[in-house]
Amino acid sequence: MTSHRSRRLVPLTLAGAVAVALSGTAALALAGTSSASSAAAVPGDLACGAATTATTTASGSAPGNATDCNTATAWQSAPATLQELKVDLGSTQAVDHVTVVWGSGYGTSFKIRTSPDGTTWHTQTAVTAGTGGTETVALPSGVSTRWIEIYGEHYAGNAGFTVDEFEVFGSAGTPTGTPSSSASASASASASASASASASATPSPTPSATSTGSGNQAAWTGQFTGYGSSAWKSAWGWTSTGAWGQAQLQEISDSSAPGDGSALQVTYGAGSSANSCTDCPNPGGGQFYTQLSSLSGGSALANGSTLDLKYSVKFPSGYDWGKAGKLPGLYGGQIGQESGGNHGNGWSTRYMWRGTSAAPNNGEVYLYTPTNSGPTGYGVDLGVGDWKWLADGNWHTVEQLVNRSTGDVTVWLDGNQAASFSGAASGIGSIPFSGVFFSTFYGGHDTSWGPKVTTHADFADFSLSSGVQH
Repeated sequence: MTSHRSRRLVPLTLAGAVAVALSGTAALALAGTSSASSAAAVPGDLACGAATTATTTASGSAPGNATDCNTATAWQSAPATLQELKVDLGSTQAVDHVTVVWGSGYGTSFKIRTSPDGTTWHTQTAVTAGTGGTETVALPSGVSTRWIEIYGEHYAGNAGFTVDEFEVFGSAGTPTGTPSSSASASASASASASASASASATPSPTPSATSTGSGNQAAWTGQFTGYGSSAWKSAWGWTSTGAWGQAQLQEISDSSAPGDGSALQVTYGAGSSANSCTDCPNPGGGQFYTQLSSLSGGSALANGSTLDLKYSVKFPSGYDWGKAGKLPGLYGGQIGQESGGNHGNGWSTRYMWRGTSAAPNNGEVYLYTPTNSGPTGYGVDLGVGDWKWLADGNWHTVEQLVNRSTGDVTVWLDGNQAASFSGAASGIGSIPFSGVFFSTFYGGHDTSWGPKVTTHADFADFSLSSGVQH
């Protein structure tokens, strides 16, 4: 890095991603690795000479140009949003901050994400008003990682992202500088803002949920520690209206679970189906709603044009899929009018697994809107088989972004776009977001939908944001 460049310190921000226009699946065409150049490395730069890959690379460029310790070379992406520049540090390292030396195609909104394996990624810091030049971005305290990346969302100009150098530092090699205005408009340089942002990247304290932020940058994270207690219900905005099956919902501890290690285990009895089933030999599944109106800062999320729900789910190996089943999603409008045969001024975007002759674990979005409930009156199946749910005993993240203004619904599985439905939920623009529709059961409404044996699925680490989170 040349010494004449001034460095701007970007304060840590909270889940400050903005909604982006998405089209098609962003395939990761990882190409190119770096090699250290003869240029002098900045002291303490862990990324200098490290193996580097990227989603796309413009002709004449290479990912390794961003980690060759030489600001005279650069990596440039294709002219597209949602681009990744990944660095393998070679071993797990404590990381304190990064410095990005941007070219002309600087990130106006981007995230710094980390991964233990190069596959599962965790957002550490989000910048929503980048100004280019040289930006130093702080990470929450205590972060250790092997892989680290710039996740570019939007860029200046029309030629793609351009990174002259991506530098990664532990506690040593801290650059000097002054606070920059390039952080999110919702952030401040105050200690309280930094503390709130740091909390978003660490397990939430009891009562296992946090709600912070303002305007469309509001964000909420919910864990399952203390599930069912009055404190937990208050923190989630839980309501008894429409809730059923609580006997089948149990808090468990799982050290592998994302978030604070708590999870909600759902039991589905053999032959079980919906709560309305009259011939089922056993109960199964459960349901509850959360209300943004009960949360501090929730009104900003409710009235925004977009809302993003992300959570983790784990199906055990050998899971009996039965015929089909429901999984949690978002809803808007009055409880009781967002789904089922008696729907009205409401909508919902739950997921389903649905069996076909080819596969029992097809994914889909199960959509209800006031104007479209499918030929049966019980929902529209969007994208059956666009992705597959995985029953491998591991945690997997699923994320959906709903745009009330356009009716677009986009889904990601483990951070990779799995499906996109343009205008599918049109007509919901006047109905605010209401909250999380935690609804999971087999069915259908009779025992033929259910599993042959009692089954379980686990859920963890729910979060809401006005923009894409992964």
